[in-house]
Amino acid sequence: MSDTQLPLELVSNFLSIVLLVILLLKYYQYKKKMAVIKGLDDLKERKKLTSEDKDFIKSNFKDYSMATGRDEQRLKLFYPVIILVVGVILAFLPLKEALIHLNVVVVAYIFLYVSKIHSRNFATLLHRLAKDID
Repeated sequence: MSDTQLPLELVSNFLSIVLLVILLLKYYQYKKKMAVIKGLDDLKERKKLTSEDKDFIKSNFKDYSMATGRDEQRLKLFYPVIILVVGVILAFLPLKEALIHLNVVVVAYIFLYVSKIHSRNFATLLHRLAKDID
């Protein structure tokens, strides 16, 4: 039997593609949630918010405020890790191969940053909605 090895570049590219698919799914969920928030904003302008809507706004505001904090903490933790990984990749691999593997690091960073932006946007919009509810 001959040993067949999977090239590391294929693994790197596969991980990048998986992260991009997850990023696209996250964007799709973001659009759906934004439609719900827009609907709640329309109801608020027409003064037709029910008590369930108000509770939904308040609870989701708390959840997304905590999620924003978690995402910011996660990014603060991953900044040094990302810098370390990039340094190790650049130090131990030729530039041609390093650039291939840096693709995964860049996509992972973009994913984390987009996550933070989405949470912050939801928290801001829900805060605006919750401002004059009662």
